[in-house]
Amino acid sequence: MMDSKYVRSVGMMAVVCAVLSACSSLPQTTRTAAIYDISITDGLKNDNLVVQPGDEIRWVNLRKDTARVDIPNLAAEDLACRRGFSNWMGQLRETAELGENETASLCFKKAQIINYNVRAETALGGGMKIMPGTIRIDNAMPR
Repeated sequence: MMDSKYVRSVGMMAVVCAVLSACSSLPQTTRTAAIYDISITDGLKNDNLVVQPGDEIRWVNLRKDTARVDIPNLAAEDLACRRGFSNWMGQLRETAELGENETASLCFKKAQIINYNVRAETALGGGMKIMPGTIRIDNAMPR
């Protein structure tokens, strides 16, 4: 029979891990109500966005095949929210894999310019289409 102290210790460790993983992806600041979609089809719709800090940028895969959004040098301290850019433990990744009709989104805290690439399978030579885009987060943008 197992020692009850051991069972309690394991149970407590499981609770602590669950709490830490749940809190790791919570937004650090409140985001605005504005949402901007970047549609992924044969090309990108809204590939050069200008938004304010806290606005949500959402990539929407409207293709039948998977697409991957790559954002080099993505830093957790620059984000107010994120969905789809985390691994199973809640750690930030620079890549979001999107299946058919799936979405991923980010909210940035401060003014900056974000360059990204969307990689999608294609029947054309090379097998992979790379579609670049830019997001400018600008404090001076009027509403």
